Amino acid sequence: MSASGPRDEVDFTRHVLLSLGATPGLRVWRQNVGCVPVRDRRGRTLRVFDAGPPVGAADVSGIVAPEGWRLELEIKMQGGKRSAAQESWSAMVRSMGGVYVLYTYDETLSVGANLMLVGAAVFAEVNSRRA
Repeated sequence: MSASGPRDEVDFTRHVLLSLGATPGLRVWRQNVGCVPVRDRRGRTLRVFDAGPPVGAADVSGIVAPEGWRLELEIKMQGGKRSAAQESWSAMVRSMGGVYVLYTYDETLSVGANLMLVGAAVFAEVNSRRA
């Protein structure tokens, strides 16, 4: 992360993982989506590695304790838009009782302020479910 802010969504996501991961009652992890070719030294494709989660799955996944609710957090930089698959994923998570949060990085705020807002957004959603 540069002094002026994250280089990209992946950079900010690393900080979100550290911040939320230190929060009691949450266990979070990065959820990579997509396929990557595995190549030999000559550059020939040996096989394709499928990361596993379906297209549209959120950037961060986790579990909320003590309820055991699934947590899905989609992170976007300003101007970023969710794909149709991401919108479908959020609807599915919510319809099955999971907690889904979409957070858009605010470039007018510091990284620390954005991290606080991510945490607040997650716990606002969790607390609304608990009420």
